[in-house]
Amino acid sequence: MSFLKRLSGASLVKIAATAIVSAAVLPMTALAQFNDTTPGLELQISITDGLLNGSVNGRVVVLFAPSGVDPLEDTDVTSSPDLIFGMNVFGTVGTDTITLSGGSGYNVRTGVWGWPNASLDEVPPGNYSVQAFLNPYETVTRSDGSTLSVHFPCGDGAPNVDGVGSLVTSITDVEIQEGPQTVELNFNNVTLVEAFTGSEIGGCSQGNYEDTETLKYVKIRSQALSSFWGRDMYVGANIVLPSGYDANDTSARYPVIYSQGHWPADGGAFGYPDSNFSAEWDNGTIPGEDGEPDRPAPKMILVTFRHEAPFYDDSYAVNTANIGPYGDAINDELIPYIEANFNTIPEPYARVQVGGSTGGWESAASLIFRPDLFGVCFSSYPDSLDFHRHQDIPLYTSTNAYVRPNGSAIPSIRDFENGTEVVLATVAQENHWELTFGTSSRSSLQWDVWNAVFGVQGINGYPLEPWNKVTGEIYPEAVRYWRHMDLADYIVSNWDNERNLGETLRRRIFIYVGTWDDYYLNEGVVEFQNRVSAAGGPDWANVTILPERPHGGNYQGRTTWDFLELVYSWIQDHSPVGPTPLSSNVTAPASRGNTFAEVLSYGGHQAALARQAPPTIETGHCDKAGCVFAASVGRWDPGVILEAQWTVNGKPYGAAFDVAQGASLTYTPEASTKWSFLQLSVTGRKSGYVDETRQSNGVVIT
Repeated sequence: MSFLKRLSGASLVKIAATAIVSAAVLPMTALAQFNDTTPGLELQISITDGLLNGSVNGRVVVLFAPSGVDPLEDTDVTSSPDLIFGMNVFGTVGTDTITLSGGSGYNVRTGVWGWPNASLDEVPPGNYSVQAFLNPYETVTRSDGSTLSVHFPCGDGAPNVDGVGSLVTSITDVEIQEGPQTVELNFNNVTLVEAFTGSEIGGCSQGNYEDTETLKYVKIRSQALSSFWGRDMYVGANIVLPSGYDANDTSARYPVIYSQGHWPADGGAFGYPDSNFSAEWDNGTIPGEDGEPDRPAPKMILVTFRHEAPFYDDSYAVNTANIGPYGDAINDELIPYIEANFNTIPEPYARVQVGGSTGGWESAASLIFRPDLFGVCFSSYPDSLDFHRHQDIPLYTSTNAYVRPNGSAIPSIRDFENGTEVVLATVAQENHWELTFGTSSRSSLQWDVWNAVFGVQGINGYPLEPWNKVTGEIYPEAVRYWRHMDLADYIVSNWDNERNLGETLRRRIFIYVGTWDDYYLNEGVVEFQNRVSAAGGPDWANVTILPERPHGGNYQGRTTWDFLELVYSWIQDHSPVGPTPLSSNVTAPASRGNTFAEVLSYGGHQAALARQAPPTIETGHCDKAGCVFAASVGRWDPGVILEAQWTVNGKPYGAAFDVAQGASLTYTPEASTKWSFLQLSVTGRKSGYVDETRQSNGVVIT
């Protein structure tokens, strides 16, 4: 069972809630914590000869840690002592010197963004251990026609800094002083794949760990993913076999638990082999407690998927417009491969989805989108199942993701001390922290991957972000596209149509969360429960909400063996010889959803092109008082800032002016412009986009 990836740093450190609230409402200089600043700080980073072959696009990240502290020791948003700064680089070659500086000319797309201080000029004087990284991007053109530059992980679980292939400087001790100062660093090394017992196992080769007697590894090249990304792409799985498993005895077949979650860095599966559970599993017996005798362990195959991807350490296991057909790769390619090579029971009742947190959402979505393939899900503390509460954000009704209407900050991570909630980080803090590691949702961190999974493509090829990453302003049109991944909305929208989810999924969804969930995920579970219960009654889905339970642990807080016996009991009950067999009526192919063709039709590059429109001018309305021409600014992606300019006979007429998206304009010509040719030019600008000017049709002023 996995925790959210953002908790991979050191232990959490409490931050005063009052300080967080005041910081989150700051716009561009968000989260600055220091009054003393050093104007004119500049970083110059050279590259050792021969280290870089050709040119590269990517993200430079510089970490300022307290003197004597390894900058990578703790980069977590809740606890890191580091000052972190990032900047995009384009076409960098080995002879270049990369320069990062502060000042007021900051631009999110090409300039330096820092956390917790936005500008390098806000680094306080003192002694630091400084290290820089260049995370390289690969530019690809996907099969839907979109072109973008992203980092492809390679057996490292897609870390947000210092991933495989990154250029790295040595840790340098630096004293920051008052006044202008230049700090020189040098990229002199490249991060390589860590040594495994076998060859590397990442998404960039067919290699695997070495098998053991009970732990097997598979990896396949996915045709669906490779076709979409225009390069070789792989998915894999770690497979734990039950005690007594005999590959040659095909008459003995076993149900399978498919466990979803983050990159399994230890090479194991479901806590195996790194726990006491392993010895019990291998022995095939569950030790008795309180004098009770040992009992036979349920015989199942345990599978943990490996599907690190661009944008995150896993793909979320569904088909998405931004990450690609990972649902098809796992369900239609990898699982058939597993079933062809291991003695599984290839029936829906014997395929079980489980997971926690990220894996909780994935396991629920896998069943909800593929009830024809899987029998049931046991999903613990899942990511937002209903976007009426995306963590603590009322996403459909809010105007800002960072600040409530009363001005208080929206929290994101919390703890409880003696029953009192302590906020550890706000939504603003997390998003600003992520922005140091990557623009256009490329940080490989939590909020950004939600943009990639739940959202559609922007016209720039990257995820269409639901809000302004700096200010928190929500773009309602972008949020509307998320409804396809709102699992409650998806179920209700397909309740009694050809997918018939009202009957198909009845009593097959098991959800668990605690009221003290660290990330407020209980709120989305409550919204989900209310929505499906209103449609199907209180017992349509099995939802367990335990008081004062935090994020983590097994389903319903059970021990591992207790949970496995619960799952095995469900399988036995719903087998063809069980008391409540899973009917073929509820596993019909017609219930399948989230097809990749459907995803691309509403969210892919062609859909992004189709929703654009140029400005238009209507034929003028004339009367005795004169003529008036009506115009629209066209359609643009949410968040694009527009500037309009009238032109007469191809030349600007009057001053350019700012205009809101969706605005209607009017133009009243002067008498001297009779028989002139009128047009409207509109220029759009947005972080992560190339500035674009669109011209309207032309009309003649008569």
